[in-house]
Amino acid sequence: MYPWIGAFIKYVADQLVKAVADSPPPKTPRQLETFRKADVVAIDADDWRRVDMALTQCLDLPQRDDRSDELFTYAQSAALIEVKRYESEETAAFDQLALYTPGLYATQINRRFAWGLTICGTHVRACLFIHDNILASEVMDVATEPGRKQFVTLLINWAMCESQRLGYDPTIRYNGETSQWEIDVWDDESRETRTYICEYVVADTSSLFGQHRRCFVARAKESSDEQPAQKVLIKDAWTYAAATGSKVARDELSNLRAIRDKLSADDTLAGTYSHLEAGGVVQQKGKRRGTLNDTTELILANFKASVGDNVKKRVHWRVATTPVGEDLQKVRSVDELIVVVSDVMAVHTAIVRRCDILHRDLSTNNIMFCRDDDGMVRGLLIDFNNAVLQANPHDEQRPDRTGIYPYMSIGNLEQSSVKRTALDDWESLIYVLCWLGTIGINRDDQTNVEIRSNLPICRWRD
Repeated sequence: MYPWIGAFIKYVADQLVKAVADSPPPKTPRQLETFRKADVVAIDADDWRRVDMALTQCLDLPQRDDRSDELFTYAQSAALIEVKRYESEETAAFDQLALYTPGLYATQINRRFAWGLTICGTHVRACLFIHDNILASEVMDVATEPGRKQFVTLLINWAMCESQRLGYDPTIRYNGETSQWEIDVWDDESRETRTYICEYVVADTSSLFGQHRRCFVARAKESSDEQPAQKVLIKDAWTYAAATGSKVARDELSNLRAIRDKLSADDTLAGTYSHLEAGGVVQQKGKRRGTLNDTTELILANFKASVGDNVKKRVHWRVATTPVGEDLQKVRSVDELIVVVSDVMAVHTAIVRRCDILHRDLSTNNIMFCRDDDGMVRGLLIDFNNAVLQANPHDEQRPDRTGIYPYMSIGNLEQSSVKRTALDDWESLIYVLCWLGTIGINRDDQTNVEIRSNLPICRWRD
């Protein structure tokens, strides 16, 4: 079946190119075709799963090499295709497509959502993967003329639509001239866009559902070798919207603003917390009016009548913060660890007392450090995604249990009705020190995996 499917899709692509060549004004469609090889393992996969087919040759992807239509990669796939011989195998096709699609998110940093196709016998369905749901179209039976027309129309729409409708994010784009990724950060306060050059990806996403949180280290685009810009950490995520408007329920952006506004004048705390440089809800270009907030409602604009209220609203936001820290487990000595923990305790106390914000997620992931030119270290507290205003922690739209299990306070772990306080965070910090004190303070000093697995503390952590 693979050659027939590939030949049909290529025929549609070739005919579309011919049809639009003479149309005024001239248009350049994506020539969506399938990779030459089918039922293969992607060369950029981290497992041995074999994917049936995938669409490629998409203009929204980085520059392709001459063999890119032969060597299957997730990074250069526009949509995955799962093929079965019989219509009765449709459920298995859906399951496998859902299993493979996270590969697109893991390898494409500009993916907002993903499309896919199931082809079972003569039945074709288009699948839309968003952050909490999988939506499937009605059957397009290509054994009938109406079904073939629907399938051809779908392929043409995918070839001609704006990149954001295909699942890409034009605010994260690849610059072929410089071979660099550019990331736009919209700032809600100044009402302007700041563009950064991505230096490397700190954290990507490989899950089918959820926030799809990504982190990048970047620098301002206007910087030069003579005047290098300060590095920033860009955090990108889709979080649930509050009950009204496009306000984010997990409002890390508001927390970062409050902390910056109330602590920025205190030089003794400079560099010990995430300082907001720019941030806001990602803006996408609208057809008829300026820009629009990027939300799941925007993605589902054409399907709103059919999905109703069955899809939870998420808001796509992005922030740029300084400084960029190093992993806690890269400290060189116990003395450095003590300095880092002391700085974090000081800034945590200041945030609680002066900003009335409780962090609620102290862990080895969120305690970092910066090293200056003289080799001295300063602690750095990051990630205020789970933070709440102490005045109303029970009004937040999230579960009471927050943080990483090994470092949760007993009250947090047991979901106690007792109000969370700074003492819960201090308890988490004690568990961080217990863990590092047992296995070693840094990766060079840490007990090897075989010995560590026999330690009683590992049963608590695992």
